[in-house]
Amino acid sequence: MRMFRVARYWLLALAILLAVASLALLPACEDEEEETPTPAASPEVTPGETPAVTPTVGGPLKIGLLGPLTGALAPFGPDYVNTANLALDHINAAGGVLGQDVELVVGDTGTAPEQGVAEARRLVDIAGVHAIVGAAASGVTLPIAESVTVPNKILQISNASTSPALTDVADDDYLFRTPISDAAQGVVLADLVEDLGFTSVCTMYVNNAYGQGLSENFAAAYTGTVTAQVSHTAETATTYASELAQCVEGDPEALLALSYPTGQADVYLKEAIEGAIIDQFVFCDGTKSDVLFNELGWEFFDGMQGTAPGALETEFGSTFDDAFEAKYGYIYQTPFNREAYDAIVTIALAAEKAGSTDPTAIRDALRDVANAPGEAAGPGVDGVANALAAVQAGTDIDYQGAAGSIEFDENGDILVGAIEIWRVDAASETLVTDSRVQVDLTTGVLTPIED
Repeated sequence: MRMFRVARYWLLALAILLAVASLALLPACEDEEEETPTPAASPEVTPGETPAVTPTVGGPLKIGLLGPLTGALAPFGPDYVNTANLALDHINAAGGVLGQDVELVVGDTGTAPEQGVAEARRLVDIAGVHAIVGAAASGVTLPIAESVTVPNKILQISNASTSPALTDVADDDYLFRTPISDAAQGVVLADLVEDLGFTSVCTMYVNNAYGQGLSENFAAAYTGTVTAQVSHTAETATTYASELAQCVEGDPEALLALSYPTGQADVYLKEAIEGAIIDQFVFCDGTKSDVLFNELGWEFFDGMQGTAPGALETEFGSTFDDAFEAKYGYIYQTPFNREAYDAIVTIALAAEKAGSTDPTAIRDALRDVANAPGEAAGPGVDGVANALAAVQAGTDIDYQGAAGSIEFDENGDILVGAIEIWRVDAASETLVTDSRVQVDLTTGVLTPIED
């Protein structure tokens, strides 16, 4: 297991604190979404026409899932839908919320702001959802919040949007997220690149809130030379030859691929390899996709590494993974699935706590069920059943999620989380987690996690 250099932690801590202090300066753009491998079991709920209804208080709790079923993050979408259905299985097996089964309505963001906003409007205005989980891409989550969920007073929890720009949205406390901000990932990514021995690198990043924020946070923490930070369109393209040429102009030792898998990273990585332009790469959560390496050839990237927000490994996380594999017959290789599960379960627990499906009441009860203090509650069939029973009995609970402890701050952020170091293993054609580090954004302290 890769060990972090403890002596450098205080320098990294300072970099995190500087990154957090500069969040308000980051422009709003996008985050992750792309095509995932076909899972053994196809999603049980698909987007489509939904009969017009008026959002009601007193009927069944309806949760909307805005996932990237198409577009640059399409490989992630099917796993998110499967995860959402697993969460509903666990909630409804315990009797549902307020005595009724929870319902799920799925929308496809297309990994595009315009489509994401349109689908959010459909979920709110036609399907009558009380809360929304998603979107994945920060650049889709932000306009949805600004145009749909916040004006309509609908709770929105993103399971995958990591841009620091989300922190400062004027959201009237209707926008939350379950992964930790890229103020953390950028610092750990810099640490990884230095541990790999690269003294000069360039970054290719998707031109949105996610890509720009991650590239800038990395550059601020990296002690080597960043020869270039080159953005590319957030839309998919058939070539990035000019951007690639600009990125390698300063003869960097490696290229950081800070993009989405489909129509972005797959295009310029193929051009780099086939043109013998550069052959050393470092990845991130946006490029953590087995679909990407299946398409390009695992052998070209064997042993190369990347970072991604990950789980604070607990028995609760293992419970989720076991349940997912048992239901679907495969284990996901995409990020932010545990975070999607936690978002749905906390919404359900908050509605039960509020005694209402009113979106504002759910929002107001969210921290009551998620934050300490309280009786520890976790995921899984038994965990969710016990949590719902405790809430019904009037017991204060502290939901300890599949991804770790869920503690929402005043901005709806998670300030303590984990960043994992993952590796491309060509022999097994899998993405392997080598190590993880816990990050506390309140103090800037990074702590290696021993497995």
